[in-house]
Amino acid sequence: MRKLTTVLSVFLLTSLFCLNAQEDLELRHRHELKLNLGSSVFLAFPEVSYEYLLSEDMTVGASMGFGFDTEDSDGYSFKATPFLRWFFGDWSWFRRREMEHPATGFFLEANGAIGSYDIYSYDYIDYKSVYTKEKSLVTGGMGFAFGWKYLSKNNWTAELFSGAGRNFNYDKDYDESKIYFRMGISIGKRF
Repeated sequence: MRKLTTVLSVFLLTSLFCLNAQEDLELRHRHELKLNLGSSVFLAFPEVSYEYLLSEDMTVGASMGFGFDTEDSDGYSFKATPFLRWFFGDWSWFRRREMEHPATGFFLEANGAIGSYDIYSYDYIDYKSVYTKEKSLVTGGMGFAFGWKYLSKNNWTAELFSGAGRNFNYDKDYDESKIYFRMGISIGKRF
């Protein structure tokens, strides 16, 4: 009887210790909201992103943006971009499995894009460029990006990323509608 009690006590204490260790490994803050300041300031294309942490090194999310000045920017009046990111850690090679900040550091991204692309023609009249909107078309494509994400102690994030993709639906007369670019400087909050 004493042996059974001892074995059960050891088993119970080991189980409690393992549960506590597993709880420490679980990600407490899995959601993240971000604003792309780079596209908002330089392209007049405000873009908001939501990202969900699947594990310590894998996230999934989506970005949505609206363009106000499509003739001077990249031509998109609306773009939704779902993405999947794979993180390679925070460059602490000696402590790879003990990541202090999950889903941070260098990452690779696979993305898709669906958007409304405005096509313009321009004429040079009286020493002035005059833009005329020809048409709008719905584009869709897939691409890749890479970047770097930083996480502060207060769960604020900053990231820098760049990439491109190929549209499957584009106008054959306008080569610039074949490719979409994905770039930004984002600031967000993980909660």
